[in-house]
Amino acid sequence: MPNPSWFQKRLQDPFFKKAHRENFRSRAVYKLEEIHQKYKLFRSGQRVLDLGAAPGSWSQFAAEQVGRKGLVVGIDLLEIEPLESVKLIQGDIRDPERQKEIRGHAHSGFDVIISDMAPNTTGVHHADTENSVELVYLALDLCKDWLRPGGSFVAKVFEGGEYKELHTRVKKCFEFAKSFKPKASLAQSREIFLVCQGFLRSP
Repeated sequence: MPNPSWFQKRLQDPFFKKAHRENFRSRAVYKLEEIHQKYKLFRSGQRVLDLGAAPGSWSQFAAEQVGRKGLVVGIDLLEIEPLESVKLIQGDIRDPERQKEIRGHAHSGFDVIISDMAPNTTGVHHADTENSVELVYLALDLCKDWLRPGGSFVAKVFEGGEYKELHTRVKKCFEFAKSFKPKASLAQSREIFLVCQGFLRSP
């Protein structure tokens, strides 16, 4: 359990307060919002896949952007409380049955794949960054089958020694690939976001 001082700091966090006022499920929504504002990630009518969707704030924001003509599918190992206009799936993204279920919602693929997946942290820096990068590789592999040509991909990753090789790979898969740290990321956090657009292929 977090200690009392950590909890009090979180309660005073302006993004935490804003998320509460605006009925978003977590402050993480403002990371995605800033990415969208800078890179024009979403458009009306798009199909979006949200990996590691719990508790649901990224799916909430994506659903607002794509509107009624769009589609948002969210998946997580954890159960997610129902969200209006979002198809939610509980399970492992590597499970063939869950993959079949996702494909059933978007036979022609997705325009945008977003991933806020993170490993269970160990406190050992190298292990945590390596596990984080492996999750991004998993998401990137899924792009091969699920992301439409020209599509966009956003993924959270913990920056470490493995990051340079990851960034080199995504640059081969997309016309544009940029590292970005939103203002809503905690100052002490080593998380950054890969923002990729113009999907070409997955090597």
